[in-house]
Amino acid sequence: MVRGKCRAAPWGWLGAWILVLMLGVAEARAQSYELGRSGDLVVSERLRILAHGRALADGASPMARIRSLKADMTAQGFYHEGPGLAWVLAEASLRPTLGWSPNLNGGVSRRRIEFGGGWLEIDPAYVARAGATAGLRFESEARLAWGTGRFLQAELDGAISRARESGYERRDRRFLLCSGNHVTGWTFLDLCLRQTESDRSLSQSEQRDGSVAVSRLFAAPGSYHEIRMELGERRRPGMGQPRVGLEWHSVWSGAATRFGLDLGRPVRDQTVERLEAFAELRWRMGGAVTGLSLWGSHASGGQVFGIGQRDRTLGLALFRQITPRLDLSVQYVQTDSTVDLFDSRQVGLDLSWRLRLR
Repeated sequence: MVRGKCRAAPWGWLGAWILVLMLGVAEARAQSYELGRSGDLVVSERLRILAHGRALADGASPMARIRSLKADMTAQGFYHEGPGLAWVLAEASLRPTLGWSPNLNGGVSRRRIEFGGGWLEIDPAYVARAGATAGLRFESEARLAWGTGRFLQAELDGAISRARESGYERRDRRFLLCSGNHVTGWTFLDLCLRQTESDRSLSQSEQRDGSVAVSRLFAAPGSYHEIRMELGERRRPGMGQPRVGLEWHSVWSGAATRFGLDLGRPVRDQTVERLEAFAELRWRMGGAVTGLSLWGSHASGGQVFGIGQRDRTLGLALFRQITPRLDLSVQYVQTDSTVDLFDSRQVGLDLSWRLRLR
């Protein structure tokens, strides 16, 4: 009887080890599935490829996510074969929008400011006007692959919003041209040029940015990450400002995060952003993508009325994807300045529907 029990013991231990191994594989597959699902939340296309690709390798990716992975890899040029250029992406969409703008006309937020020991009244025509808006937003993107993991990217966006009661309009335009390049493994090199313009009744702005960025993706226990380092220059009429930036994008089980820090050199006699930082969290609530963003900036260098200008801005935004085509965002932005003229407290709202044209 005793000898029989001794001979059976090894089989019992073997069964236990097999059970532990199976549980470990199941747990790893479940975690890989959750990380792949969280990959849908990220802004970075490459980080999404890493999350979805690992889930596929672990046999934890449903067919819809496999199709998404293939579409992303195609857009990144990884299926490009042979010499020459090949279209890998061409899409356009139109978004009707409704919203509330805290500054329709580009005016100042204060009706009067403290100046020279007294108060200076601002002409009402130059004070910011708030109100409801309706408009359209056009977004388009095209890509040409010219090598494995290498592509040329162009984006053209435009938006117009109008307040029915006052007739104020705002027009925004953005053009982006990039060269995306796979270097080796999970390392990438990108070169980009970007131009943005904005027109309102009392203000116009124009900005050009050029940048060179290196990205590195990697896996850590229970998460995937992308670190991006960028060198660039920001140009506005009459000035240029060298800048350096760092971003960290991450995928976690049930969530995705982004953090960024951007530093700029001072520009003589110009008020420019010396420091910009942001943090963002995205997750699913009730099955819908939800996001919370926090950002801040510090600007200095110029003078107004003989007063050295230093501006500190803090912003908070909440995003909700009500349906795959309907988005809602609410934001609050506060600016504290050494020059009263630029102090502001603003609340904005935006509701948009996405209509795919191509």
